[in-house]
Amino acid sequence: MVVAVGLFATCIGAVAIRSLGMGTFLVTNASMEPTLSTGSLVIVELVAPSLIARGDIITFDRNGQLNTLRVIAIDAASGAEPAFTTKGDANPAADPEAVHFSGKVGLYRTSIPLLGYPIAYVQAHWMLGLILIAAAMLFAWVTTLLRGCPARPVRNRFTRPVLATVAIDSEEVWANHVGWLRKASF
Repeated sequence: MVVAVGLFATCIGAVAIRSLGMGTFLVTNASMEPTLSTGSLVIVELVAPSLIARGDIITFDRNGQLNTLRVIAIDAASGAEPAFTTKGDANPAADPEAVHFSGKVGLYRTSIPLLGYPIAYVQAHWMLGLILIAAAMLFAWVTTLLRGCPARPVRNRFTRPVLATVAIDSEEVWANHVGWLRKASF
């Protein structure tokens, strides 16, 4: 029961986060310790790069890998797109190359410690979970059918037909027939 309530709450939370235009990411390394611990679920809002300020934590894609780091400097003199210098809170030095964003960037809003692990596991193995749920439902359905309808006993003895005597009043039958013929029009 507790697992079902937890799964339901997680699904409602995920739908609420997505409907608000936000996204979720898993923290996979300790570069942002102690602010963000490994395994945390990070909730970010997609914003324009012009809204990013020094000290903000952002999530961005660098070489096909998502990074969540703190902005320590902004170079707006490099044209229309500002360059952001980032650094992990646990790292001694800033990242060697600045990042540019032509579209939107994920601005950190909050994180939930350790919730990223079960969500990542479910995302990785969702097909297996669906198959197990379908198998459990099929098993429950078959069990209900077998237990809910006990087998009826089979009768092996033959019964003899019973002849019934029927009395027919021929005068009444003839009168009904003649009445019908008179009403009928040919």
